[in-house]
Order: sequence, then C-alpha cells, then structure tokens
Amino acid sequence: MPRRLALIGDIHGRHDALLAVLEAVRERGITRGVCTGDIVMRGPDPAECVATMRELGWPTVMGNTDEKVSRGAPRPKGHPASERVGSRSWTIRRLRNREIAWLQRLPRRVSVDVGGIRVVVSHGQPGDLSVIVDEDTPADALHRQAKALGADVLVVGHTHQQMVRLAGSRLIVNPGAIGEGTMDDQRPHWAWLEVTDSGPVVHAEVIEAPLAPPRGG
Repeated sequence: MPRRLALIGDIHGRHDALLAVLEAVRERGITRGVCTGDIVMRGPDPAECVATMRELGWPTVMGNTDEKVSRGAPRPKGHPASERVGSRSWTIRRLRNREIAWLQRLPRRVSVDVGGIRVVVSHGQPGDLSVIVDEDTPADALHRQAKALGADVLVVGHTHQQMVRLAGSRLIVNPGAIGEGTMDDQRPHWAWLEVTDSGPVVHAEVIEAPLAPPRGG
C-alpha cells in the first residue's frame, strides 16, 4: 500500500486553484488523498469543484460551507445577496440536484490507513465542524481528541492556516486552504503525509504561481 497521502481542503469554489494543486500532487507521484471540506461557496466555480472531487473519489468530509449550501434554501431571486458571485444563494443555484445530494452525503469524519498509520479527517473540531483547531488549542485537548478517535494523525481545516503540531504522540495537521487563503497570503496551500520507518512526516506545500483573486463574497 502507498505510504504517502495528499492532504487538501478549503477549496471554496476555486477550480483553477484546485487544478493547480492536483497537478502538484501528480508531480509528486501521489495517488491517494483526503479532503477537509469546504468545497463550495465564495468562489466562482462550485459545480466544477464538486465534479472534480467526485471524479477523484478521495475521502472527503463536510465543511461548514458545504453544509450551508446543501441544507439551506436560496434567498429570493433579485435579493442582493442572491446575485453576488460566491454567495450561498448564488452557489445553490449553480448546482444541480445530484451535486447538492453529494454534498449532503458527505460525512463529518473519515479515517484512512497509510502504512499502518491511522489518519482521521474532520473539518473543524471532531464533533463540531465549525469549532476551530489552531495553534492556540491546548495540546492536551488535542491529544485527548486524537486518542479518543484512535488517530495517529488528525487532519483538520477551517482556519485556512497551515499547521503541523505534535500533541503528545499524535500529529495534528491543517494543510491550509486551496481556494481562499489568509489576508496576507492568497496562494493555494496543501500538504502531504509520508510514513517513514521512523513514523509519519508531514510536508507543507504552497503553489507559487499567482492566481486571480477570488471574485466571490
């Protein structure tokens, strides 16, 4: 079984950024991956992003924007928010029923095995996808969560900030955002996990090629 795993997430409707990252994944020779969710909203290409992720077939969890789009109703046509590119209502109207249904079926947590290492993926804090896990989250709390899930590596998203932390004997990883970065860095970010004889190692990556700024809101 391959001992490497691509870690991606927070795509936010940016198909150009998603394709750029997937090309980088292929260049690394990595064939497996997982996604921390937030596939749609805020960007201009929700249907294309869903189609690509469905085609990939990688284990993917539901993010908070995926939940908003797949379980909500759009505002009336003509409402300012309904016409804004990347808004929830605008996004809903650009997805077909089967794409909405796929988002609805996304689990809140998935796990995969990589070279005997158990990797658990959640968008936010396990059990609540909207609660962030970041550099300020106490290490003992992260260790308890990962241990309760049986996770050697816990992969999260939501904050858009790349992060690799060691909590006890458990690795906590955020690969960063593909389609919507931070205020000072809009480049697409991702990461990959390699299981070595000494244990799991995480490699943080960034796509240096500039992309057009997001048009959504």
